[in-house]
Amino acid sequence: MTAKIDPLPPKFDCKRGLMSRRISQGALVVGSIGVLINIVDAIGTGRLEPHDAFAALAALGAGGELLKERRPRAAKALYAVTSVLLVVAGSVAGARAWASLFRGTTYDWLDLGLGVLVVLYVAVGAGQLLARLSRRESRSRMNASTLSE
Repeated sequence: MTAKIDPLPPKFDCKRGLMSRRISQGALVVGSIGVLINIVDAIGTGRLEPHDAFAALAALGAGGELLKERRPRAAKALYAVTSVLLVVAGSVAGARAWASLFRGTTYDWLDLGLGVLVVLYVAVGAGQLLARLSRRESRSRMNASTLSE
């Protein structure tokens, strides 16, 4: 005898449905708690580490996801802030780790990996920007040739 699987509720959509909203709300809560923990840790130790910014990145990304449908401009602004913070924090962490690696002193594998991931992130972003610019340029040439005929 086989069990029947209930169909998914009508509002379930992996991209923009109820489940995605719940996941984003959870990420916002967890990221906010992480930010609070990192603030308390920074106050206690007296220094802020670059990887402490990643809880804020999770909170900002989740906030942008939650704002995407109702306030798309605010969501884009949050995504831009998140991207800049990611590149700055990852670059600082990666630069420190790579410098320690080349000097032969102790280094943190997490920071080394973050540096590599940030380089890949910037490379993918630059590739997307170049692809978008080339598509726009080819469209403008196509439109210009259509208008001239």
